Amino acid sequence: MSENDKPQRVAIVTGASSGIGEATARCLAKAGFRVAVAARRADLLDALVSGIHAEGGEALSVPTDLSDAEQTSALLSETLDHFGRVDVLVNNAGYGPPYALEQMDRDALRHVFDVNLLSGMQLIAELTPTMRKQGGGRIVNISSLSRYVGAPLAASYAATKGGMEAMNACLRLELAPWNIKLSVIVPGFVDTPTFETARAAAAHLRDDPENPYRQLMSHLDNFATEQLKSAVPPEEVGKAVVKAATAESPKTRYFVPRSARTAARMFGALPDGVADRLLLKMYKWGPWA
Repeated sequence: MSENDKPQRVAIVTGASSGIGEATARCLAKAGFRVAVAARRADLLDALVSGIHAEGGEALSVPTDLSDAEQTSALLSETLDHFGRVDVLVNNAGYGPPYALEQMDRDALRHVFDVNLLSGMQLIAELTPTMRKQGGGRIVNISSLSRYVGAPLAASYAATKGGMEAMNACLRLELAPWNIKLSVIVPGFVDTPTFETARAAAAHLRDDPENPYRQLMSHLDNFATEQLKSAVPPEEVGKAVVKAATAESPKTRYFVPRSARTAARMFGALPDGVADRLLLKMYKWGPWA
């Protein structure tokens, strides 16, 4: 079969209504992929699809609440009905409630895991037979630097990203016989609406004088504001996803930007006590409050 005769590749991108997911969908479309985009906000997805169509690409909007198992399955079935195949799955959907662990109940924790981790696992499981029949595929999981560098008020989010990377390592072996290759993208600070969204979600706690983490929230707001001054655009993450989706031998892990790799290695090499002291000083928490 010549290159011209090969079917055009299809990618699914979750969490595509803004930020990294939106940029990734655009980058994949520019690289020649037909793209199915999923998120809860149908209006934002429709705008993204219109933009891709205007640039000569092909895209499908599939509004999806990934905390719901039936809707998650429907995302895959609608994509296959429309495009006939799926070659790349990008598990990008995720959010990080900026709360202390004691401020989250079991239902809130379960929702974070449903969206950030379990939906991706479900999509991989249900997509594996299709990729096996097609002769292979690519799965790209979006992790976070918080998996490597601890941060207060990020326990639930970091736990899902740690689980995602552990899952990725196992599935690279489990799915290897069928040419299904997996990669992880590890973004550092990226210029997206995520931080403003998180700040708004915790406004009631930030204004509560009885909240024991009120001072920490203020410090973390200032820290994030400073970091965002040098944050990379989400398109940089999208470009890394395209590399993972198209390289003959994709890397296991892509850090964006490169300084994220340096930070992960540095804190990974430090004794735990030293790393904790450095981070507490950086976040102005504990003895350095």
